[in-house]
Amino acid sequence: MQINQLVKFSFHKGSVYALAQGQDAASFLSAGSDGIIVQCSIHDSESATAIAKVEGQVFALLLLPEKNHLVIGTMSGGLHVIDLNLRKEIHYITYHEQSIFDIKYFQNQLLVASKDGTLSVWSVADYALQRTLSISELSLRMIDISPDRNEMAIACSDNSIYLVDLQRWKVKSVLHGPTNSVFSVAFLPGTEKLLAGSRDAQIYCYDLKSNHLLQQIKAHLYTINDLELISDNKYIASASRDKSVRIWNTENLSLVKSLDRDKNNGHINSVNRLLWMPSQSVLLSASDDRSIIAWKIEE
Repeated sequence: MQINQLVKFSFHKGSVYALAQGQDAASFLSAGSDGIIVQCSIHDSESATAIAKVEGQVFALLLLPEKNHLVIGTMSGGLHVIDLNLRKEIHYITYHEQSIFDIKYFQNQLLVASKDGTLSVWSVADYALQRTLSISELSLRMIDISPDRNEMAIACSDNSIYLVDLQRWKVKSVLHGPTNSVFSVAFLPGTEKLLAGSRDAQIYCYDLKSNHLLQQIKAHLYTINDLELISDNKYIASASRDKSVRIWNTENLSLVKSLDRDKNNGHINSVNRLLWMPSQSVLLSASDDRSIIAWKIEE
């Protein structure tokens, strides 16, 4: 595997916490502590354009391409909906009183994970509340969805991963093992496995047939903030507070590459979020150092 840095973007004024696919295959959206949402092409750093601004820090972004709506989750718990055609905010929802850490789309619904320990479900048709699931007394950090299993995994600060049946909207099982907050989760498509990244710096692999822990590896020096499947799911990338991005083989969790400051001109502070752009074979990493790096991956 060959990984080369294409470009380092430095248009934000503070830490970058959120990344999302942009309005075309080669563009991305980013946001963070400055409250500014930027869209940029990976091929042209001069194309960076501020398309929205909100009060407070942004932790989550989701583009709804069919409607051309941008959904923004903030530290204060606000959920903003921007109509990019009209270039204005059409909804501002103040349901959660604490931070929104993740937003995912599933069957014409938004799934919103909050620091308050609840998951809210909203209709994309009119942004009306459908239901609320009380999951934990601690933060819900990340959601991943397996359409094949009709199941959602939720990473939680109570050191657990919750598996939720998306037909009955009930917690079906709880996975244990991490010794600290779980910040990231990823189903491995085509398998019966789930990966989780924790504040204890380890990656955990679970067998979803038995819910048993199959493997755990000391993957980083500090907190794992994000996991992102890349290259047709053959590899998974991890982002850490130790300032590095690492690439792992999903079959056995063997280390393939480590991208850091010394060897790869990588980040100088915590790496917070990753985004895989499959049509470009590019992995984006966003950091507390205010930068976003585009890594070109060739096998």
